[in-house]
Amino acid sequence: MENNKQNIKSIERDINVIIVDDGLVNVPIRNKAGEEIGVFSFRPTDMGIIDRFNEMTANFEEIIKPLEDIDINPDGTADEKEEAQFVALKEAERKLYEVCDKVFGGNMSEAFFGKMHPFSIVNGKFYCENALEGVGNYISRRFDREVKKVNNRVDRYTHGYRTGKHKGGKR
Repeated sequence: MENNKQNIKSIERDINVIIVDDGLVNVPIRNKAGEEIGVFSFRPTDMGIIDRFNEMTANFEEIIKPLEDIDINPDGTADEKEEAQFVALKEAERKLYEVCDKVFGGNMSEAFFGKMHPFSIVNGKFYCENALEGVGNYISRRFDREVKKVNNRVDRYTHGYRTGKHKGGKR
């Protein structure tokens, strides 16, 4: 953390750099035991992320459709001896990674699936479904918080107009 602050200060002193806050956050990903399993870098308040996320969830069945005829092991793998099953699983995995990284503009597949296969079974669901649900909940909470900040700022600037205290320069 301290090293990151030093890097930012060094960048800020560089006269040939334009620095813009684009909302990028690095969010630790923890399992229920509190262990860090990855770090997710993305822009949770990017207005386009909601549309991209909704489109992905609407098309999720299409991504996993090739898995319907596969016997998936609890760890998310398929029998490598069954070439067609193995290829179908790898194709579904590739599509999922591609879509997730596109939706979030970054490293979602690495951050969430680097330590656990996305099609591992966890409580009767694919692990990737749990991960997407967690991200969706996080985005919702962040948007709610950011909307409150904007509303508070707007209220502060429009208070005089709503109360009539702006007339004649009086407050």
